[in-house]
Amino acid sequence: MPRRRRNAPNQQVRTEVAGEAQKTDGSSSPWAPTDQYQHFIPRFILRRFQVGPVKSKAERQKEFRSTGVDPEYVHYYDIATGILDIRPIGKVYGVPNFYQDVRNTENINDIEEKLADLERHAASIIMDLHKALPQGTFTLKRRSLELLRKFLFIMHYRNVSYSGTYFQVDHPENAGSRQWIESFMKAKGIHSAVEMWLHFLRYYLNASHSDIMRDAAELVEKYGELGLQKMLFESHIPPDLEHFPAYTYHTHANNYFFSIWEAAEGEEFIVTHNAFGLWEGLADGSPDLHRIFVVSPRIAIVLRNVLLRPELKEFMKPVSLGSSLLNVNPVPPTPIYASGVDGIHEGFQSARSLARYRSSQEGGNDSFVFKITKLSRPQTLAFNSVVLVNVKKTGSLTFLSRESMLRTARAFRSFPVNFLASELLVPLIAQLTATMETEGPALRPPLPSPAAPLDQDVDALTLVDVVLYVLLMQICTGSKQFETAYERAHLVFRIMEKAKPTSFADEINREVEKAFKVCKDLEDGMSFADGVSFARLLPSISNESSSQLFRFMIPSMSRLGAVMSGGEGILEELQDEVTVVSFLARASSSPGVWHTLSCTNPQAPEILSRLFKKGTTTDICFMNLARFMHERASPSNFSSGFHMAYSLRGMCGMAGPTTNPVSQSYYQLTASIIQCLGRTMLGSLPEPYSSQPRERPKARLIYKMPEEHSELLFSNMKMILRRSLPGYEPSLGGDTLGKSLKKWVDEMAIVGCLVWLGKHRRNFLDYLLDGFLQGVDFKLFEDEEATGSTETHWLYILYQ
Repeated sequence: MPRRRRNAPNQQVRTEVAGEAQKTDGSSSPWAPTDQYQHFIPRFILRRFQVGPVKSKAERQKEFRSTGVDPEYVHYYDIATGILDIRPIGKVYGVPNFYQDVRNTENINDIEEKLADLERHAASIIMDLHKALPQGTFTLKRRSLELLRKFLFIMHYRNVSYSGTYFQVDHPENAGSRQWIESFMKAKGIHSAVEMWLHFLRYYLNASHSDIMRDAAELVEKYGELGLQKMLFESHIPPDLEHFPAYTYHTHANNYFFSIWEAAEGEEFIVTHNAFGLWEGLADGSPDLHRIFVVSPRIAIVLRNVLLRPELKEFMKPVSLGSSLLNVNPVPPTPIYASGVDGIHEGFQSARSLARYRSSQEGGNDSFVFKITKLSRPQTLAFNSVVLVNVKKTGSLTFLSRESMLRTARAFRSFPVNFLASELLVPLIAQLTATMETEGPALRPPLPSPAAPLDQDVDALTLVDVVLYVLLMQICTGSKQFETAYERAHLVFRIMEKAKPTSFADEINREVEKAFKVCKDLEDGMSFADGVSFARLLPSISNESSSQLFRFMIPSMSRLGAVMSGGEGILEELQDEVTVVSFLARASSSPGVWHTLSCTNPQAPEILSRLFKKGTTTDICFMNLARFMHERASPSNFSSGFHMAYSLRGMCGMAGPTTNPVSQSYYQLTASIIQCLGRTMLGSLPEPYSSQPRERPKARLIYKMPEEHSELLFSNMKMILRRSLPGYEPSLGGDTLGKSLKKWVDEMAIVGCLVWLGKHRRNFLDYLLDGFLQGVDFKLFEDEEATGSTETHWLYILYQ
């Protein structure tokens, strides 16, 4: 909170912050010049970062008359020049004549005056919010909440970086709306992107929240949400849609729930030139889990995507989430409806009827209770890191206390993932450090409150392992070179294994765990000796193998649920590659996971086998077993050919990494069969199979069956594969080891395919088996009784 004069009455304080605080240097001020410095960050927000004594309105006016500058100052770090100084609030975060509309001959400052009025109301609400911090909750009537939402949307829209590009005809992101922009400009006599931006800024200012939502509701009812989304991202916006920007406002209001975050004790939020409406976080690769608005050193308003509402989680399909802020758990507001009814959405059959209720007098009396989310110190630093990683080389930042800013900047720079971005803060850190040392302890702000737990205190040196950090810096700067990307990633991984915990390693381990768990859930439960290192990854492989590995594994890990950065920067690229190597090292110690990974794609076995030295422990054991079985084993050792194939598969493919050609053939054939049959008839099975469950995750294949059942199963499966799988020709076996191995590979792959189909395409497998099990008392899985059928329809599959 900003300091106040002790003798200032409450009403006077409100007037100064919520009223005069919103005036620009415009015509409403008696000393205003003809040219105006017009802010895109309002004065009332900047005042909360003010340094020096707080002066009354009369004192400020007197000083302004003598100096020509408003006597209010903030810390201002100019990133382009690397200079930190103290500047007047009246001369920062604005542009001369920014909102002047030369087409409005009656009042070219009409937009600026409307902005001032909106800011005046928003300032009053935000002042009340600060007063509510001690209570931990804040209540808003619907109209006040709508006004605050409108203020936040306009704060993002009005930013100087958007004025010339938001409706720029030839901007790449406007390809789908180019025709609409050109038609609209022609119809309204608009001659530039800036004029069109001002036109819609006036629309947003003139219309109430309810009016804009009603305009959007009409569009939704006419075209549907999917139709409008398609217009935005895939096709073209019809030229006659005058209020199409209302839909942008609508998505901003409907897709996010409103939450209030308070900085940890002793920490502060910082504000930058673009800190209003910053998006953060990904869901399945799509942006906008959060929209961030810093309104003071104590408070940030965060719009969180409705995907993260706690009550929706059980109804939503699983999505892959990536965010620095997922460990913050804000509670959605609690509505108190004027009617006393719990919930208003029941009974409203359209977007328009819901919009009408919300704009009605009854709807206006609804209230919303917000629980203020108090962040821990690490969470506050993570939040500030999101703000800092988005600063531009031509941007700027402002803060309240130097000590807090220095701690924030050091923590941000200490994270290896921020190494390149943090270069912009090096001059700031140096200047703050020198200032703090010069001033001495007596002039420094007080230490954090004892209420802050000591284990939440953040020392930059504890956030980084020195050896790992130095290596990452050498890689980023190019001072350390490697023959291949794999060799580089492997070295980082080996050092990371021995290093103390860091955020870089935490992010990697989190994504590795996601992918590993999915593979673990997919394994068939036959593997053994989890956690034993059967073969260590080679420290280097050829450049061609390295390229093939990452081209294959990075998309594969994304499909397994890991969030891969996909960035083009050296550190993002390195992080993805280390994530792959870390996952492969862990998977190689889990035979079931390695089997699942090797059977995901026919290309996988050859690519993955290059990661190990020829002749792994599993290779030696399997080949010795194969020779023994060919030369000495008696058929009486097994109940059937199926029993033997099941047992061989356990050693050939389910006992850890291999490099031998037999295992590679087994993996490749299994992957090919799964791809072929897994796609067959997914949506065209007849009843009763189409209505039966597809997934049976706990299904377990039996391993013993009579020889006649084994022969029937293998002969029919080979016939189906011969017709369905291009290039497949079953082996007849023979008297040599090589011929025997080819037949064994066929039958091991069929066993592997049956395991997969039983778990993931069970209705299809039942349909398949019922086609040739005529009156046979046959059991394939431990979770079922013996079954049989008189239907003979499996040939239908062969000719589809």
